[in-house]
Amino acid sequence: MDVLTADIAALIVDETVKRTQHNINIMNFNGEILASYDKSRIGTRHEGACMVIEEGRTMVFSDTESEGMQGTQAGVNLPIIFQDNIVGVIGITGDPKALEQIADLVKMSTELLLYQNYFTYELEGNIRSQELLVEELLKSEPSKSFIQYLTQQLNTQLYTFRKCIIVNIEKQIFSKNSIVRTLASQLETQSFIIAFTNSNRIVILITGEVQNELDFKVKNIYQIFKRLKLDIQMASSLVFKHLKDFKNAYEECELVFMLNEHNQPLMSFEDVEEKTLLYQIDKEIRERYKKRVLGSLDLQSIETLKHFFKNDLNIAKTAKYLYIHRNTLLYRLEKCEAITGLNPKKYADALKLQIALWC
Repeated sequence: MDVLTADIAALIVDETVKRTQHNINIMNFNGEILASYDKSRIGTRHEGACMVIEEGRTMVFSDTESEGMQGTQAGVNLPIIFQDNIVGVIGITGDPKALEQIADLVKMSTELLLYQNYFTYELEGNIRSQELLVEELLKSEPSKSFIQYLTQQLNTQLYTFRKCIIVNIEKQIFSKNSIVRTLASQLETQSFIIAFTNSNRIVILITGEVQNELDFKVKNIYQIFKRLKLDIQMASSLVFKHLKDFKNAYEECELVFMLNEHNQPLMSFEDVEEKTLLYQIDKEIRERYKKRVLGSLDLQSIETLKHFFKNDLNIAKTAKYLYIHRNTLLYRLEKCEAITGLNPKKYADALKLQIALWC
């Protein structure tokens, strides 16, 4: 990466001129002016900058000293240091004595901006590599050599136990870099992969040395998104050990979203696994069973059954949950039995009704 580009130099000049009211020039390592408040000087050679680079120190030139120097005016010229190397020179035009107090501040601000830009560039490159890895893992026939190359590039330690997480973020503006930085600060950086697959979906591969660790990480990631004040729905897969199973894990998360009837913000495949078995049966067969078992049950009866089963067939808990009298609930259950011929209070009949509701 070319750390000191013309665009960065122009930004430094614009921001510095606003604050100092002095003409600023930014020169590259060859002494060529990359950016200047005086646009006519861009692309010309700055002899003073060449001397700064050669000697590796700040140099001050008076009117007399600069008179015979190509492209140089009176002022202060300071080396721009990045990772212990001189990458350019910043020149501030004016009376050197008047510039003493601001010169070092301008130099420090310039170097901080270069570091910020560099780390942002590195982070974005890292994010793209992670996205490429996830894209490859989701292919029907992923390239083992490419996956190995990407994991080496990312210096990622994919531990034995793994889970896939999908996070859906609806109609909200968010910063990729902010999410990645926050996750990295809370999780072991090398233990997860994150990919922004479209404008509102994030895919995360989390890994751990022990299986129980993954459930903690899932909850931790959910809380991180909540602290970022993002309204999300999040699904996690079953645990798997081999990267070839990542695609199946991703599809498990998709099924969680499809079967999340109550729009719960956090669900795992374990929460809906029994329902997914039904979706391996032909839709026409499922519809036939549902129609035969539930018959002409109205919406109120169906909702009553759902809450009755959700509350473990407990009369008192269900009545309290629905804010109805116990006798009202018993009446509704008797009505269901009269229409379907199945008693919701009996386990075997309740199982048949629950399967029909899932269909």
